[in-house]
Amino acid sequence: MNSLQSKALLLSLSFVFAFLASCDAYSKTHVSVVNQIAGETITVHCYSGDNDLGYHQLATGQDLSWSFHYSIIGTTKFICTITTQHGSGSYVAYTEGMMVDRCGFECVWKVQASGPCLQQTREAPWCQAWQKRALDPAIK
Repeated sequence: MNSLQSKALLLSLSFVFAFLASCDAYSKTHVSVVNQIAGETITVHCYSGDNDLGYHQLATGQDLSWSFHYSIIGTTKFICTITTQHGSGSYVAYTEGMMVDRCGFECVWKVQASGPCLQQTREAPWCQAWQKRALDPAIK
């Protein structure tokens, strides 16, 4: 490969990377899990196949937030296990395709006494019930 071909290749690659950086496919995605249960501290553990965000104790109003560039091949998936006095469960906090359609690049989960709710951009919040109910019958 001569010098002119090398420069042309380098210039072409520069344009490709500049294009990818400006595309929605390379946009940074933000995910948050917010505790909205009054007077209660909850435990949240979020992870993907590549990242473990650890265990976090969230008081009322606190959140766990993270950002990432999702995979060009479409394999990014984050799971969050949430434990409260009202119930617990493991929920898909982000998966490519479905979540982009529901919340775009800003996904906010609000944890309520009845379960976690995803704030959607085009529709009402998408709420899910607890997978495991609290054992204490005094807590409803």
